[in-house]
Amino acid sequence: MRKTHKHTFVCDGNYYLYRSLFVMPTTNGKYLSTEADVNAFMKKLATDFAYQIRLFDGIIDEVVWTVDSSSWRKDFFPQAEYKGNRTVNESIDWGNFQKVTNDFILFLHKQGVIISKIEGAEGDDLMYGWAAYCSANDKPTLLSTGDGDLTQMVNVNSDGVHTIVFSPAFKKLYTYQGFSEWLKSSEIVEEKVDIFNTMKISTSREEQSKKLLSAFLKKKQVAIIEVDTDDFIFKKVLKGDGGDNVAPAYFYTQTSAKGVTRRYGISEKKCNVIVEEFISIHGDVKQIYLFNDDFIDSLATIIVKVMNAKFMTKEQIVENLKRNVSLMVLSSSSIPPEILDDIFKSIESQADHNNLNMSKLSWMNKILEGTEYLNNSTTGSMSSSIFKKEDSTEDFSFIKKQNTKGKLF
Repeated sequence: MRKTHKHTFVCDGNYYLYRSLFVMPTTNGKYLSTEADVNAFMKKLATDFAYQIRLFDGIIDEVVWTVDSSSWRKDFFPQAEYKGNRTVNESIDWGNFQKVTNDFILFLHKQGVIISKIEGAEGDDLMYGWAAYCSANDKPTLLSTGDGDLTQMVNVNSDGVHTIVFSPAFKKLYTYQGFSEWLKSSEIVEEKVDIFNTMKISTSREEQSKKLLSAFLKKKQVAIIEVDTDDFIFKKVLKGDGGDNVAPAYFYTQTSAKGVTRRYGISEKKCNVIVEEFISIHGDVKQIYLFNDDFIDSLATIIVKVMNAKFMTKEQIVENLKRNVSLMVLSSSSIPPEILDDIFKSIESQADHNNLNMSKLSWMNKILEGTEYLNNSTTGSMSSSIFKKEDSTEDFSFIKKQNTKGKLF
């Protein structure tokens, strides 16, 4: 992998597909039911993607599009009903959706975008793999997603090379602690410029990267959110994830007189108390502790005390903690070795073949040039909705794609 100050831009493909789809109009209450709808959706995808590329002009030099596959988590943890709360959305013509998304991914691939897909791996796993690989090779990474769980991947390595996460829906850049200070700092380096060894003062590539990032943040009024990833992960494991149907480490259910059953878990307030007590005993919270039986046992003991646990044994809480770590923490210790090996083998085979045509990715008509979608006159021009506030809270976690004969690239 070529080391530069520019970022590898990793897109959460699933998020972008559904985000663009659900701002489209429907025909008789159904998405993509007509030829005009199909062409409009393709133009919307190309318009939004091109806008992203222009947005990070000069900041990125490699683009990766991740594609979901059926998750290994469902096979390893069937009892957890991982994402079992998601149902097929009948308002979508899935045949047309499949055709457009397959075609769009092929158009991106043609222009040098790396299409990343591994059987058994979710997009989250792939984004983790790319971030880890780039960091190990001293290449900064910019992840683009609407999934708040991926803020756990924010990082800076020992050489100061970072992984940052951009949320287009909320106009926020999630970074490591100290990023703002790094961005404001300046550095002057001396470089040899001719055969007489004359010294010339110039700015480094890192300084150029800072300037471009600062200009982007200011122009688009993007907020910097510095994240304590260890704290974030600990609390995620404790509270679970309702969107993915992952229960809290401790919970119980109650049925009202009207027959309504409700689940009660670990609140934000109780979660903070548990973490604070863990810190008072162990001095800190670190992701690595979640893969150690002794620390898990200690955490379960604290949960029993703080929650005054009556509906679950400590042993059950220990098992729930381990389950949540495996389901929600993106790490080489949680992803099955065979899946992780396939991810890194795939990345290694693709990372050194960068033939990105940035100019053709920067505009919708260039992406679709020569295709039936651009030549079709049933739709007009589209505008990007990446920063529209009115749809910034949309959550596509309820989506479950139907199985079709055609598969994504």
